[in-house]
Amino acid sequence: MKSHFFLSNKLRRYFLCKKNRIVRRIFFQAGRVAAVCLLFICMTTLCGCGKNTQGDIGAQGDTGVQGDADAPDHAGTQNHVNEEIMAGESREFSEKPVIVCTLFPQYDFARTVFGSQAKVVMLLSPGMESHMYDPTPEDMVTISEADAFIYTGDEMEPWAAQIVESLDGVTILDLSEHVNLQMEDEEGHDHEDEHHHHGEHEHSYDPHFWLDMDNAVAMLDAIEKLALDMGIENADLVTDAAKTYREKLTALDEAYFDALEGADHRDIVFAGRFAYGYFVHRYDLSYETVYHSCSAEADPSVSDMTRVIDYIKEHGTKVIFYEELSNASVAKTIAADTGVQIRMLSTAHNVTKTEFEAGITFYDIMKNNLEVVKEALGVGQ
Repeated sequence: MKSHFFLSNKLRRYFLCKKNRIVRRIFFQAGRVAAVCLLFICMTTLCGCGKNTQGDIGAQGDTGVQGDADAPDHAGTQNHVNEEIMAGESREFSEKPVIVCTLFPQYDFARTVFGSQAKVVMLLSPGMESHMYDPTPEDMVTISEADAFIYTGDEMEPWAAQIVESLDGVTILDLSEHVNLQMEDEEGHDHEDEHHHHGEHEHSYDPHFWLDMDNAVAMLDAIEKLALDMGIENADLVTDAAKTYREKLTALDEAYFDALEGADHRDIVFAGRFAYGYFVHRYDLSYETVYHSCSAEADPSVSDMTRVIDYIKEHGTKVIFYEELSNASVAKTIAADTGVQIRMLSTAHNVTKTEFEAGITFYDIMKNNLEVVKEALGVGQ
């Protein structure tokens, strides 16, 4: 009688949900987990854009050059997913839809748009370098039990591209289908190829499209449409939240253009793995970089270091940039030889645990980026 009463209560709570979602096959959960685990074994050799990044990967602190304060915990990097979706009650009977996102930009947009009307979780643990991420079997189950799965695209998350077709009852949002994409050639220098998506060309596209503010807004729009199509109860809250964030991003984009009009020069130098193609294209910046892509698998060569050092001395460069969640070792080496200042320019793939817990947003990251770019280009000095 006790077990029957327990089951009835859970079923009653389920049918009280305001959204009529597809009933999960609870009694076949063990079979599902086994199937997903088998799929994971097949997919485990796949990786995102440039998996092997040992050469310059480290940990990030809060300000200045990163140290070890927020070092990624690679032994248990996925635990926060469970903590978010399982807090206090079973996922199967949650009254709110669960939205699973891969990287920080879409996570930030989704939590803003859905607000308290959904549980939005990020697969990538705060503090983890995105190119080192591989989904665990637990992650696969989390995705399979979500109401919606938002991912960057086939180039950034090839493992996701392999599983989406097999997901039953999960709404899929591939953001690469909603933005303008740039091709990435062998030298790492990008050129624009608008609306040229992954199924329509032979070469890889640059998957870091959120660093173009037009694309960031397009991502926000796509997530807003997803929420409305899912029948979220208070649609006005969804549209109001999206409108407010859209206006902030648009205003920040204008602030970039206004600030850079007064720049002493328009060339910037990178010492980290290069994922800024959309950013430099958006704001018409020239650049020199040690690495020519985010997928560099080893330390730079002596010739690469020499080339960048010569460039800095020739152009009188004052600042050299490195990416977030990096130990900045290459930047430090170049700075020691040239006397330039070291600054972090975030690609916003992910944030540190401290930043995550403090509620940092994509807008905050890009606003901080504007300040360090202004410093590098001599704006207001």
